[in-house]
Amino acid sequence: MEDTTIKYSEDSIQTLDWKEHIRLRPGMYVGKLGDGSSPDDGIYVLLKEVIDNSIDEFIMGFGKTIEVTINEKTVTIRDYGRGIPLGSVIDCVSKINTGAKYDGKVFTKTVGLNGVGTKAVNALSAKFSVKSIREGEIKKAFFEYGNLTDESREKEPDQRKGTVVTFMPDENIFGDYRFIDDFVERVLWNYVFLNKGLTIIYNGKKFHSENGIKDLLNRNIDSPIIYPIVKIEEDDLEVAFTHSATQYSEQFFSFVNGQHTVQGGTHQAAFREAFVKAI
Repeated sequence: MEDTTIKYSEDSIQTLDWKEHIRLRPGMYVGKLGDGSSPDDGIYVLLKEVIDNSIDEFIMGFGKTIEVTINEKTVTIRDYGRGIPLGSVIDCVSKINTGAKYDGKVFTKTVGLNGVGTKAVNALSAKFSVKSIREGEIKKAFFEYGNLTDESREKEPDQRKGTVVTFMPDENIFGDYRFIDDFVERVLWNYVFLNKGLTIIYNGKKFHSENGIKDLLNRNIDSPIIYPIVKIEEDDLEVAFTHSATQYSEQFFSFVNGQHTVQGGTHQAAFREAFVKAI
């Protein structure tokens, strides 16, 4: 039965600004929220969104080290890439669909692309700051709940160029959350397995891989294998596989654009079909 007491008119139409929309519907941007007790909770998505930008710098050949520090509820990520252009620092973290990855000139390969990542982190954080060091200068911007509270620009000839992002997820959204080291380290290991030569320092601990996804398999296989791991690498495709001597179940670790596709997908299904036929 139609409810005639509710009038649908022009007054029913709302326009939200960028941060209001993200805060009202956070699940659209970070999936399930959670309190950090599950590896797919939103606070780990926030962590990845920021690191993805640093990974893009590494992929383009700028900065071989990323430093990640988590002190209780505060996360700081420092890379040694090119640094955000100083005049665009605020826009890059607070204007939706703003970035340098759309035309494929400055970033020919990227992990993050949609122009939302750091904006979502900003909007969903009680405190968020970004610092870009390049051309002998530093640009800083500080936010609370997505609102710009302060900014500065100063000369700094001695610091290495790069970008520093610090954020504290909002407890009003994520509850009494906590970062669990095992979950964070799993994410960081995957980054270095997929990016040979990259070094990530997490709270003083070093993550590095010389053999890429071959190291991933060695780290995750806990039973004897029939033959040494076979690794195939061509252009942007990399595959490694082996067979266990004692296990009969299948186990896949599949990734697309640096993202762990835990639920598989057409890429994984096609590989499995071709592999079984070849065997």
